[in-house]
Amino acid sequence: MIKRPEEIGKIIKTFDRAGYDVISAGQCVTGSILGDSPLDWDMYTECPQEKIREMFPEGEPIGRRTTRIDYSRFVESQHVNEADHFEGVVADIITLEGPIEEQLQIYDFTCEALGEHANGVLIDPVDGRKDIKQKLLKPVGNFRAKLKDKPELIWKALRYVGLYGFDLNREIYEAIQANRERAVVVDKEIILFEFTSAMIGDHAGKFLKMLKGLDLLEAIIGPDGESGLPREKKDYKKLSERIDETKKIPLRRLGLFYLVFEKHYDKALHFLPHEEESLDYLEEAKRLCPKLYFCKNDEMLKNFIYNYGWDKYHFYDRLLKAQNIVYELDNPQQVARDAILNLILYEKQPIFLEDLVIDADDIIEEGITDDPERAQYLLELLITPVHKNRWNNERDKLLKFARSFNKSRLRRAFRNVDWIR
Repeated sequence: MIKRPEEIGKIIKTFDRAGYDVISAGQCVTGSILGDSPLDWDMYTECPQEKIREMFPEGEPIGRRTTRIDYSRFVESQHVNEADHFEGVVADIITLEGPIEEQLQIYDFTCEALGEHANGVLIDPVDGRKDIKQKLLKPVGNFRAKLKDKPELIWKALRYVGLYGFDLNREIYEAIQANRERAVVVDKEIILFEFTSAMIGDHAGKFLKMLKGLDLLEAIIGPDGESGLPREKKDYKKLSERIDETKKIPLRRLGLFYLVFEKHYDKALHFLPHEEESLDYLEEAKRLCPKLYFCKNDEMLKNFIYNYGWDKYHFYDRLLKAQNIVYELDNPQQVARDAILNLILYEKQPIFLEDLVIDADDIIEEGITDDPERAQYLLELLITPVHKNRWNNERDKLLKFARSFNKSRLRRAFRNVDWIR
């Protein structure tokens, strides 16, 4: 018997009290057998829709035969190095018209053409359970014919590779080979969803190898994404071999992927329609990862955090650490940077404007300027001497610096320079 979420258990009990059996089927059964916690559940019953909608007034009618009950909630991550996700379930309750065995024929793969009664009895007309055990993806019906109308099945099949480590049977593999041009015409939103889903699976490396072997990279990074440089090929191969050793954080793994295509990074990154926030982090990765890598002292590190914020610092720091894992790098700079940051935090060294002991009002009250914008500008300049030496974060010292910067354009321009006496 598959493990059902609490919400699905309550739905089943409601039907049982009304005298109806209900059968879970499709990808929810597949995912549950494989140890996942599926969000979407297909459930079949002989109960009429009118009765279903009486039992579940919160349900939403979807066509003539389906009521959707949405018990899901979106959980937004508190940090970019965590994954946004849904909790709960969305259940589509479908009224059967004919035997359940016939209904199961609508699914694309044998591993999905499974149903389970409320009492745990499995319905398996095409030996899907056996294929799940063997991790072998086999089609229901003629896969090559289906690709003519549903080319997105190429990406769905590859998702099974990345998520669960399935092998494609010969029919599916050869059909994809013969129709690889169809993979490119799929809506880019669908490609991005399936690509990202595969990349955060336990077998993302296997997915990347198959993506390359089937010559489908162009559908992800565009025709101009690859440069063909030996280093790029070597890095892609290494990524395919080692990415599964990294944490399954979507944005981090996408960063690892796109950084392989260094020469045409922007073209590769912008081929698929990433969300604006994700794109912001990924666009900066090529420039800020090296910048952070070379932060060799506390001043440089505090300056990086001040300019880009904690979220971006943590993202690029962990992206660099993931690169160390993938490319098996012994990175003393990483160890040194961690030690520097720990000291900064331990000593509570000032990093941001709010850490300064004065504010713009103090600069005005001291008579240095009566212009609020000028006062704020001078306050921002004070970050430099404080980053250089945390003991400069004293009222008298900061006001002295503010007077100096206000009077002298040269002192403002050369505030970052360490003069040698």
